[in-house]
Amino acid sequence: MRSKNDKLTAKNIDIADCARQDDLTAQKVEVGIIFQEMLDTATAAAYLAKNKVPIATALRVLTGSRRKKSTGGSG
Repeated sequence: MRSKNDKLTAKNIDIADCARQDDLTAQKVEVGIIFQEMLDTATAAAYLAKNKVPIATALRVLTGSRRKKSTGGSG
């Protein structure tokens, strides 16, 4: 029988796997953005689709409706 600690450990592993997946997806999105800038949107879309980036994410990124990263300044 599993203890409460086993559940917590399993949950932590799931969260770690999710975080790794998010990092990998973020890297793929960055490559997609570079492809779009250097080549074209169709090539970037094909790359993102082939690499299983969720369609909603790909559309948001490729249509330019993504959030801009903070520059740390207040102005």
